[in-house]
Amino acid sequence: MSHYCPAALVTCEDFRLHQRADGRNCIADFIKKLGIDCDLITRGGGVQDLVRPKEAGFDKSVLRDAEVSCKLHQARTIILINHEDCGAYGSFNFTNREQESRQHINDLKAAKQIILENFGDKEVKSYFAELKQGSSDEFEIKEIKK
Repeated sequence: MSHYCPAALVTCEDFRLHQRADGRNCIADFIKKLGIDCDLITRGGGVQDLVRPKEAGFDKSVLRDAEVSCKLHQARTIILINHEDCGAYGSFNFTNREQESRQHINDLKAAKQIILENFGDKEVKSYFAELKQGSSDEFEIKEIKK
C-alpha cells in the first residue's frame, strides 16, 4: 500500500539540525513552514555523496532513497539542504564563511543537476542553512535561487 507524501528532503544527519533534547528541531520547523509532509533522507554531508562520493555506490544510495520516496510516496519535489559548519566538509579546511558557503552552493547546484538527470519530472529546490549570528548550533535556512 502506498501513501502520498509531496516531497523528499535530503539533508545532513548533524544533530544540530534535528530533534534536540531541549526541544529545538530546525528541520521540523522548516517542514512546518513549508506546510507539506516530507520523507526525510539524512546523509553525512547532505548532498556531498551525490557530487563527491567518498566510496563507490554512495551516490547511488542517495538516488535510491529518493527513488523510493518518488515511487512509493509519489513525491513530486526533492528538497536539498546543506548547512554551514558541516563536519563532513572538514577536509576542505575553509578559511572563511564565504568560501564555505560558495562550496556548499556549488555542491547544491551540482546535486540539483544530478537529481534532474535522474528524475526529470520532479521539481528540485535547494537550501543552505547558515548559522545565526553568534551561535554554533542555531540555523536559518535560506533558499538558493538558480
